Amino acid sequence: ISADPLAQFVAVFSSLVHDVDHQGVPNAQLVAEADPLAIQFDNRSVAEKRSITIAWSVLMEDRFRGLRSLLFADSDEMRRFKQLLVNTVLAT
Repeated sequence: ISADPLAQFVAVFSSLVHDVDHQGVPNAQLVAEADPLAIQFDNRSVAEKRSITIAWSVLMEDRFRGLRSLLFADSDEMRRFKQLLVNTVLAT
């Protein structure tokens, strides 16, 4: 990670977005109550996947086009960033 600036930024970004829109209840409760988010995310890592979805949607907004151009040289780097983001948030 020390030689990979994209991975370094993912570490910071994932820590910022990890609990975005967290409902304050454990995933198990969301699943047990058949919460719409649990259904949407197939009863797996519900809160984390919701956070990733929101964070990615915001990052893809037009107002962040300049930031994206600095982060991603091409679509392969953008895909790699997203996969690293998913892996990092789900690992917590």
